[in-house]
Amino acid sequence: MLKLKGTTHQTFTFPADLPTANAYYTDFSRILNYLPHVQLVKAYGDNCYRVLYNTIELCLYHVRIYADLQVRYDEAAQTLHVSPLAGCPLVRSAATVHSLVAYGCFTSRSIFHPRDEHHTAIDYELSLAAQLPKPFGLSLIPDRVMEQIATNIAEWRIEEIASGFIHRSIHEYRQQAHRAISRPAPFRPGRHESCPTVLSPRVLPAQSNVPVEKIEAS
Repeated sequence: MLKLKGTTHQTFTFPADLPTANAYYTDFSRILNYLPHVQLVKAYGDNCYRVLYNTIELCLYHVRIYADLQVRYDEAAQTLHVSPLAGCPLVRSAATVHSLVAYGCFTSRSIFHPRDEHHTAIDYELSLAAQLPKPFGLSLIPDRVMEQIATNIAEWRIEEIASGFIHRSIHEYRQQAHRAISRPAPFRPGRHESCPTVLSPRVLPAQSNVPVEKIEAS
């Protein structure tokens, strides 16, 4: 078996205040879609999921790593924790000529810091670890060398996943905010105002011989 591990730590600025950033990123079933190469397999219940890391490595090997995780938000520390979920059925490791399947561990931590009324700073850590079966075609290469290759690939991939997640999540938030601003207001008909009664002019009897000055004075 080959040990694989990749970890990254990045800090970025989210274009909204702290309550908005918290509400946005704690909706994990939604933001999970912004992680490149990671997809949702199953939701066990509230904040408990099975995910799949799915990539093609070295232009040849289809690598699939399953992981079960739970999500918890610590309001006092303003921190979102993603940690392993125990008690789930494991996935048996397997290897063919061009594919590898394993069960691994996916973790992340996001710490939210208020910056100003329009921005929130987020410290983001992401990690993926697994033990992979050795590919059949590489059996003659020493395990130490293969583990170094696997770790280098994992480090590169985890940086790609974290950077892609940050870019996608911010882009999608801005798109949502833009749509909310540009959405036309619903039509509201104006209140009907009654016109004041128009008084009809006095009609004089036909062929009246009354002098004009007496009419005006009447």
